[in-house]
Amino acid sequence: MKIKIPTPIWVQLYSELASYVEEYGSIDNRFDDDGNRLEEYEDEFCAIVDNVEDILEIFFEKEDS
Repeated sequence: MKIKIPTPIWVQLYSELASYVEEYGSIDNRFDDDGNRLEEYEDEFCAIVDNVEDILEIFFEKEDS
């Protein structure tokens, strides 16, 4: 039985975890002076998000809201 998580919480959780993985695993500065992710790192971040969501889906179910 998987734990149901409301969609907004699901999005916040995968976003926080993916950001952590990105920052922990990188020695490069991936952001501009305004804090925006540089374009050349967008695809990599999306891949991290996909991996984090795959892990979340093992334990949780996203509620339709």
